[in-house]
Amino acid sequence: MLSGNTLALLYCSVAGAASAFSALAFYAASPHCRWPRLRRAGRLGRQIGWVASATSLWLWMGQLGLATGLCVTLAGWMLTALVLPYLAAWTRPERAVRP
Repeated sequence: MLSGNTLALLYCSVAGAASAFSALAFYAASPHCRWPRLRRAGRLGRQIGWVASATSLWLWMGQLGLATGLCVTLAGWMLTALVLPYLAAWTRPERAVRP
């Protein structure tokens, strides 16, 4: 059986991963996505993004409460949304696609 601290750490890890995955799904659905493979998979990005963000919000609110859970969800989501375009520019995926 998992202890309380281990279970809380598991919930927080899953919530953080769901928040990051939500931002990635929304980035895949945007016209600014620079990764061609991700852009092709982005047709369902908005729906998957909403489900992942709701999951993240639910898990964070279960651990931290309403207001703090909302703030942590949005902070993790925005941090990932800020990092993704820089990561895409750093890896230069479109250079490999062009002849």
